[in-house]
Amino acid sequence: MPKIVEHFARRESSIELGNIDVVRDFSDVRYVARAYEALLDSDATAETVNVCTGTPYTLREILSAASDLTGHKLQVHVNPAFVRQTDVKVLAGSPAKLRSLVPEVQAIPFIDTLRWMLAA
Repeated sequence: MPKIVEHFARRESSIELGNIDVVRDFSDVRYVARAYEALLDSDATAETVNVCTGTPYTLREILSAASDLTGHKLQVHVNPAFVRQTDVKVLAGSPAKLRSLVPEVQAIPFIDTLRWMLAA
């Protein structure tokens, strides 16, 4: 995500990426920090918890959202050297246990994170 945001922020004409159809669960660092803090303050001990949103996005969707937010279009070049043969197609977690342990911690919507990153 940082590479994509940087290219949009600088209004680059193009970007080289690997597989833009991989699906990932991106979490805002502010959400992750709040989740960790809440877990440390909770009664949960020796628990394994996924700190995630449960809502995955493709890089293609991120590119589209960044374009919508900025009004800028990037020419995307898929560089075969960046495509990993062993890349997991979909990587996302379930936040169900996290929500049961610290229900007051809510994920930051992805579009808000992207907007925040582009404004930085």
